[in-house]
Order: sequence, then structure tokens, then C-alpha cells
Amino acid sequence: MFSRRLWKLCFCLCVALISSEVTAQIAREEPPKVAQDIGVDQKLGDVVPLDLSFNDENNNFVKLRKFFSGTKPVLLSFNYSDCPKLCSIQLQNLAMALQDIRLVPGKDFELVIVSIDPLEQSFRALELKQTYLALYGKLDSADGWHVLTGKFDSIQQLTNACGYRYKYVSEQKIYSHKAAFIFCSPDGTIARYLDGLDGDLRFKLDKALIEAGEGKVGSLLDRVLYFSGCYVFDEHQGRYTVAVMNIMRMGGAFTVLTLAIWLIPSWVRMRKHAKSTQLAQSDMTLDSDSVVGS
Repeated sequence: MFSRRLWKLCFCLCVALISSEVTAQIAREEPPKVAQDIGVDQKLGDVVPLDLSFNDENNNFVKLRKFFSGTKPVLLSFNYSDCPKLCSIQLQNLAMALQDIRLVPGKDFELVIVSIDPLEQSFRALELKQTYLALYGKLDSADGWHVLTGKFDSIQQLTNACGYRYKYVSEQKIYSHKAAFIFCSPDGTIARYLDGLDGDLRFKLDKALIEAGEGKVGSLLDRVLYFSGCYVFDEHQGRYTVAVMNIMRMGGAFTVLTLAIWLIPSWVRMRKHAKSTQLAQSDMTLDSDSVVGS
């Protein structure tokens, strides 16, 4: 009886594990070539290199530390003016979300957009700033908007420090990249990442800026989801999505754990019951032998 039940449980366990891996394999798709080797590797707690040199939208030479005053958080974004679509969607999303929060660029935080195109000219950076500042609507916050251009080395060092991987696609003459917002504390510590295409950005922006201003590095939930790999930047959509394969693997592990928690006590009880039955049968045998002997 026990042996049959054990085999059934083992069979169910094997089916659960195989099903989770098959589903994960189906969910895994090879991204198109243009989307390969790009992504965002979260580097929470790391400090961005503040001595890097750039030019602002007015072509003034500046150090990155100019925007890290020690009192206000910094919202960092990587874009470029000739981006065919993604950057405009991301920055429109930001401008619309800023309309719905009480924090204001310049007053409560600094907004720093860094071009990933080393050939970007300052006048194009100024045009980009004016476009999205106008969409935001609060023109008196212009001092809090900064669009930086720089040489390849400075751009590369900053993107590497932020875990932001992008590449130039020579065939299409575009940069392939992700849409992400990076929140830094006033001293330059990376505190949080948000999906640049998130439709609920307006509900998350306020909190992310406040926590970055307080020097808080992510939340407990963010850390659990990030380190478990449940949420990743999707290569096709350019946004954070549920990693089906990792969820399935976690589901399989949970199934194993659940079955083990149920199976081990049952196995112990069955062993005890078998042992007690064996002892009882032994006692009965001894009693019958005593009766025969008498």
C-alpha cells in the first residue's frame, strides 16, 4: 500500500518538474539580432563615476558631479536625439508622468539625460530638452533639465557603471538600447531602476525619487524579484516582464518542497506503523508459543 502511494507521488513530482521545464523551453525565444547583447544589469548600491566630463545642452563643459549636489536625488536616462522611436516614447512617458507628481525638476530633483551617441551635437541636445520640457508644461523648471553629450569614453564608463548595455547597429545606423530610468541618491549611489515604458510610471516615480533622496537602495520586494530573476528586461518589448522560465523553475522547486513536506512525515508515520505492527505480530507469536508450550 505504502509502496504504491510512494510511486504515485514520485510520478507526480517527475511530471511537475518535466512540465515546468518544457513550458520554460517554449517560453524561451531567441531575440532578433538587433536586440542581442543589450540590456540593463541592475547595479544597486554602486556609485556612478562623478568625475566624468560632458557638455551640457548649451555646450558648456561640465563634470557629472555638478548635478549631484548632495541634497537632491538624480533621475538618469540614456537616450539620443536621432532615435527613431523608443526614446521619444520613453521621454513622452516621463513628461506625462511628471505632470502627475508633486516633485518638480530643479526644485526637488535633477533630471539628467545623457546621449549615447558620441556624435550628438549640443544644439540637438537643446532641441530635445525644449521638446519634452514643453510637453511637461512647467517651463520654469528648465534649470532642472539637463541633456548631456560627450565623448565615447565618458559615455561608455557611465553606461558600464549603470549596467546599461547598448550597441550601434551599423546596417541601420541606429543605436539598439533599452528604455530605463535610473534613480541615484544625492551622492551618486544607484538606488533604483524603473522601466521607461511602464504605463504606470506616474504611480512609481514619486516614490522612487523620494526613496533615492533618502538614500534607500531599492525595496525588499525589488531585491527579491531582482535576485530571483522573476522580472527582467524583455528583449522584444524593451520593458520589464515576468520571466516565465524562472517562474516555472521556482514553481517546480515549490512543488518539490511541498511534496517533500507532505511526503516525509507520511513516510515516517508509515515506518512507525509498520514497525509497531511488526512488534505486535512478534508479541502475538510469542504468546501463541507460550500457550502451546504450556
